[in-house]
Amino acid sequence: MSTADPRAVRCVGSRRPRGFTALEMLITVVILGMTTLVIERTVTGVTETERLMRSIRATITKGQEGAYRLRDLVATSRKLYGNDTVGKAYLAKLASSGVPIFTGSRLPSFDEVNELGPDAAGDPKTGNVLLFVRESDPAPCVANAALKKTRLVDTYRFVCVYLTQSARKLISGGPAALDLVEWRSKGFPSYTQVTAISDTTERTNVVKDLYTRYGYDYLWDSGAAVGTAFYAIDGSGTIAATASTVATIPEDRNVSLRGRFVAGNIGVARTDMTSKPRQPIFTTEPVATWTPNGFEVKVVGPSGSRKVWIRLTVEQQAARGRVPAQQTTVVATTRDL
Repeated sequence: MSTADPRAVRCVGSRRPRGFTALEMLITVVILGMTTLVIERTVTGVTETERLMRSIRATITKGQEGAYRLRDLVATSRKLYGNDTVGKAYLAKLASSGVPIFTGSRLPSFDEVNELGPDAAGDPKTGNVLLFVRESDPAPCVANAALKKTRLVDTYRFVCVYLTQSARKLISGGPAALDLVEWRSKGFPSYTQVTAISDTTERTNVVKDLYTRYGYDYLWDSGAAVGTAFYAIDGSGTIAATASTVATIPEDRNVSLRGRFVAGNIGVARTDMTSKPRQPIFTTEPVATWTPNGFEVKVVGPSGSRKVWIRLTVEQQAARGRVPAQQTTVVATTRDL
């Protein structure tokens, strides 16, 4: 029978535990650091790429939506103004000082002979302001209360689409962002339609209703220049015998859009001849003479069937200093009153 100490048996073959050497620790730290760096750069790259793709998608979507909206607005217009004496006079009367028109902007000159295409050299036609008239909701007016007779009176609004310089900078190192304004006037009932009411009592009642119930104070003659187009009315149903020289055509803040893009961190691109999407496509004037920036308008055809060519280019600051731009071109067809 063995008398050996069992504790001695347990000790046979046992090894003394030991930790990592300094070299092993250093190698482990280096490997962990490199792995972390690779993961961090991968995640950062994926995140920046996703941000860039979101910016590109947003720029494309907003640019196309804005251009298509303009096309639809112009297609439903009833009268379009160009860069002539009448158009300039109407443009000057707009109460747009709250969102001023960008310096150097102009209405397009109508080309009633040629087809759609870039301007001929030395014959500038392109502009970057749209001014037109759209029908608003008709006003049902009481013509004869005893007979419950009403008359629908057509009403119109002036709409002006133009560039304005905002107070924000959206592009790193760039100038203040340009925005696109959709300015709308208050409504004006049709002078021709109201004065065509042969029954003087009914005409008086209609004018009273326009003034008292709807708040209109002028009728508008669509065929006249701005100095002879507005006729004052009052609560007694009287229409002024002669046209009034209105100080301004007032804005309706309830329906005007004072900025389409900047609030969403997107701006209208400035003209840049080194960037294909930012180059003008209608005007052939040297940029030192005139620059449309990211909004061009070209109008061709007679008053009965005009084609309006619109180019809109928007941009947005994206990741890695990139600034994607989206250029959209649309064509609208319209006719004057």
